[in-house]
This record gives sequence, C-alpha cells and structure tokens, in this order.
Amino acid sequence: MINQSIFFAIHPDAPKDMRIFGDKLKKSGTRGASSSVGFETKELQPTPGLQIPELISSYKGGIDTILFAFPSIPFSGDSERTLAYQSLIKELRIGTNFIIVHYKTDRAVIEKWFTSIGHDSQSISWVPIPNYVDFTDWAEDAYVALKDAHDDTYYLMEPWEFPRSGDQLIADSIEEYTSLHASQAPLIFQGGNCLVADDFWILGKDYYQDTINLIQDQTLPLRSNPGQKLEDLVRQSFYDYVDKKRPMFVAGTKKKIPLAAYVGTQEADKFILDIVGAGTGPYQPIFHVDMFISLIGKNKKGQFEIMVGSPELGNELLGLPNRAHNLQEAYDEIARSFAKQGVIVHRNPLIHYPEFTGRRIAVKHLQNLALQNPEDQDVNSLMKDLLSLGARENDVADVRNWHHITCNNCLVENSKNYGKHVYLPTFGHGEYTELKVLDEHMKAMWEGLDFTVHQLGDFNSFAKRQGVVHCISKYIKRSD
Repeated sequence: MINQSIFFAIHPDAPKDMRIFGDKLKKSGTRGASSSVGFETKELQPTPGLQIPELISSYKGGIDTILFAFPSIPFSGDSERTLAYQSLIKELRIGTNFIIVHYKTDRAVIEKWFTSIGHDSQSISWVPIPNYVDFTDWAEDAYVALKDAHDDTYYLMEPWEFPRSGDQLIADSIEEYTSLHASQAPLIFQGGNCLVADDFWILGKDYYQDTINLIQDQTLPLRSNPGQKLEDLVRQSFYDYVDKKRPMFVAGTKKKIPLAAYVGTQEADKFILDIVGAGTGPYQPIFHVDMFISLIGKNKKGQFEIMVGSPELGNELLGLPNRAHNLQEAYDEIARSFAKQGVIVHRNPLIHYPEFTGRRIAVKHLQNLALQNPEDQDVNSLMKDLLSLGARENDVADVRNWHHITCNNCLVENSKNYGKHVYLPTFGHGEYTELKVLDEHMKAMWEGLDFTVHQLGDFNSFAKRQGVVHCISKYIKRSD
C-alpha cells in the first residue's frame, strides 16, 4: 500500500480518515489488544463454539438489521457527511433495526436523525464508545458478519489484524451491548473486500495473498500438514472460520498491477504530480472489491448476475481521456474471470476522477523525499518522470489527486417479501454537476434490472476518502 507519511507530505490537506489507511499490516496480531475499554459489562449466557459459519448475504433478502459507526461531529448541523447519512436513514424501510456505535455525548443528536423520519427508537441498539477512543465511520471493514447455521447465533468475525484507528475495538464493544458475539480468525481479510452471493462468496485477492505471505513468515498461527499445499490450507481455514456453506472465489489479477502511486506529467507548460495509486491494491484496481463490484442476484434462468465497473465507460460518459493508470485492463481481467465461471457480468461506468488540490510542491522538496526514502519505489519513480520531462529543482509541480467515483458501492435488497431495491449514492451536486450524468445512467441501469432505485444524497466527501455507501454500513441480519 501507499506510504502514508510520504502521501501526507505531498498532500497534507487530504482527509486523515481515508479508508485506505490502516491497511498496512504490522506482522503481529492478537485479539487481546482489542478488549473493551471503559464499559460496564453485562452478563452473557455461555454459548457453544461456532460450528457452521455462514456469511450474511450482500444482496439477498430485506435488510433486517444494519450497523453504523458515528465517530462524532463532523456529523453535526448541515455538514455534507451528515446530510448524506440522513439521506440513507430516510430511505431505509421503517421497521429496520439498527446497531449504532457512537460517543455517548452524541446520542441525542444521532437519535433525532432516526426518530424525526419515523424510525422507532426501540429499533436502535446503542453501543457507546468512550470519548477518548478513536474510531472511524467505515463500519463495513473491521469484521465480517455471519451466523452459525447450527443454532442461528450471529457473530462478527474479526481478522487476525486490523490496524485502522480504533476500529478493532468495535466488535468486542458490540458484544458487550447486544446479543451478537465477537470472534477472531487466524486470517487476513476486511469486510469491504468480501461480497457474499448465493453459491459462492468473493474475497479480494490482496488479502488472500496477505494471508499466504503471513503464513510463510510465521506471523499467522497456521501450519500446513505434510504434503498440504499452502493454498489448500488457506481455503480450508476460510471454510472453517468464515463460511462452510459456500466456496470462495478469489477476485483479482493474476499478476501484480504495475502502477506507481505517483506519476509525473506535463500539460502545456505546467508540471503535474498525479496521485494515481492511493486506492489501488497489488492485485486489485481498487483495494476493496465492494468499490467496483455489485451483486444483483439470480435471473430467471438461475444464472447469477453482477456488475463490474469500467473506467473506460466512465470516461466515455464524461468525455474524459482514457489513461493507463485508470487500469481498465485489470477491471476487464476480473470481469472475464467471473464470466468464465458462468456468472453474467454487466459493465457499468466507474470514474477515476482527477481533482487539483490547490497545492504546489517544489521539485527540490520531492528530491529530498526521494533521498530520505531511497527504498520507496513510488516517490523515486515520480522523480524519474519529472526529470525526464525536463523539470529542475527550482521548478514546481501542481498536485492533482485521483479518487474513485463509484456507484458499485451501494446497498442491495433482492427480497421475496419486499421486492428489489438498490440504495445508490449520487455525486452530481454543487461543483460536481458534471457527475449528474453518472447518477442518471446508474439509476436507469438498475431500473432496467427491475429494481426500485433509492437515490441518496451527495457522497462526494466519502468518495474522496476512498469509500461510499456500502463502506459506512454493515449488514447484520437479512429477512426474506
């Protein structure tokens, strides 16, 4: 992943709570560090161990219970984030149950978001976090939600490590205040890099490969039996700890994606430092599959259908040029891998969106960063780009950041009782009105698949942090 300290040296005004930060593993892991802090404990009846783990679907059934994490105000007043959250809460069906992780001092404000539009306060389970504990609003990632098909108990299963902020505390805190149980697997995964279909579930290749690497260097407490392949050990472990009902499909490119985080370019007489790889993984064009894949469901022929994003289609929609760092070939390769398994793949526009930050950085400063970080290939590759274009140490480069505008990151319901619904972020607001064409295109595309479309508010502030609607929520239970 991208070097965080260098990234902020180049782009100091970037949001500090971007979804990509905290992905770098520390080669140590223990759930003991995740125990609850400062809570009054409640008695829980002992339960048998998890026997038949089954992941909660990413699309099938109505949303019965959903989790949010609100780490305090910027979620106040009429902030962009607040309005985006409120637009989602408003669209979710009355009768939906909620688990809300929050600071106790914010409860009254948050509760009004729900009750003012008709949600019953009794439908909310409150999980207070001490104000001195930091956590993020990326509620999707620090665990996967599953049930034990043996006795229908529900779990949040944590990976061996999750170093982002204090999010590794959340599952244990929820266990304190609800009937959910928290457990841990000796594996590397994140909720946003998993999607759950009918006859298979998807794991993004980045964390599959991380698991293999950490077994090889003996960081994870897994060992293979004589003659057992490492890949078989990993699949068996995911089967035992995560899902015994469905086979696992690993989504990613066969080879590592050859992309530097920074690219030096020149337009007219201006040097530009493009931050192009902040959201890219080693084997994935975006570091979480929920950012570029949406599950639709089975068609009348019994074939499973999905959407896979396409930057080429996004550029065509907006009249933008195609660039190598849009990574179209990686998206296409992943789409083909699903099609080979008999999955029907629809391609939808996804935009790798450029935006100047207003910052200009001296080439001399970049040279110093390169000298101070001689092993960082990204910043050294950047310097080669700029020098080859004729830049000298007294020149400056304008910093342009690229983030993903994606409607794949949405909430989907495909239910017998409630029908087919999709909750889509929108982006064509304010200075970004050119993105309205994407909003309307995606609305028409889902309506063409017989879904009722719920268009949500302005999610640009989330997209700039490399996450959208699916990232800020967690399906806990589904109903028919």
